[in-house]
Amino acid sequence: MELRKRAMVFKALGHPARLAVVERLGRGECCVCEILDGTEFASLSGATLSQHLLVLKNAGVIGAEKRGIKIFYRLLMPCVAQISLCVGDATELQT
Repeated sequence: MELRKRAMVFKALGHPARLAVVERLGRGECCVCEILDGTEFASLSGATLSQHLLVLKNAGVIGAEKRGIKIFYRLLMPCVAQISLCVGDATELQT
C-alpha cells in the first residue's frame, strides 16, 4: 500500500468515535442501529455516526452492503481493529 493511502487510513482512524466503530466491527458486521445500541455511541446521533462511517468507507477501512432497508457494515481491513486494541493496551501500560 502506498504511503498516501496508509496516511488516509490513519487519518480516518483519528477520531475516538471512528476507533470505536472499528473495534465494534472487529467483532462482526452489523447495521447502523446495532452500532448505535452500543453504550460507547450513546452520545452520537444517527447523522453523526453516518458521517463517521462515510469517512471510514472512503478510506477503504470498512465496506457496506444494503439488505432491504438496512445497510450492514463490515471491516475490510481486520488488522485495523487489532492495531487499535494494541495501541490501547500500550497506552494503558504507560500510565
